[in-house]
Amino acid sequence: MDDIYTYTSFTTSNCYVLTPDVNDGISYVIDLPPDLGDVLNYINSKNFTIGGALLTHGHFDHSLGMSAFDGSIYINLDDEQLARNPEEQLKGFSGLNLNPSKYEGDLISVDNLNNDIKVHSNPGHTKGSTSFEFPNMGVVFTGDFVFKDGIGRTDLYSGNTSEMINSLNSVFTMFPNDYLVYPGHGDKDTVKSIKNNNLLVREYLND
Repeated sequence: MDDIYTYTSFTTSNCYVLTPDVNDGISYVIDLPPDLGDVLNYINSKNFTIGGALLTHGHFDHSLGMSAFDGSIYINLDDEQLARNPEEQLKGFSGLNLNPSKYEGDLISVDNLNNDIKVHSNPGHTKGSTSFEFPNMGVVFTGDFVFKDGIGRTDLYSGNTSEMINSLNSVFTMFPNDYLVYPGHGDKDTVKSIKNNNLLVREYLND
């Protein structure tokens, strides 16, 4: 499998850079945390051609780096306003020294991504939560939908427990067992291992 660069922000969110097809050399960035500098330096050092940034959802720890990113940004537009207006989210994190400005650039619907990237809507953590599947690599980027040892919280704005349970049963169960899951926080793991060992996933599957 091709290398996937992982950067973990001070907010604990993960940002990834991957090149699904070495023949076309197009790379993608998964999520844009506030401290994007190291990621941009890595991209520049490799002379990557970036096809765009794919946002798994609109929370600030995954999207506040939008203003620093020079390229197309794709998001489920159900989360557009969340991504564009981080001030309310940040009120609950007074320990973070961040001065966000409202992002005024374009946001493109994930529906416009090419067919080599499978886009899965999995509301629950937020209304616009999205997973990005790369079948040729056998990987899926789940954001704050599913983690190695847990699932995304559903008590924040536009979160919904019933939608999360439905997404687990209708989306997560469809991923092949040998796929690697790259989550928005924490370590990667296989779909099979998460199904077997993640207590919340086990509880909610076929609930």
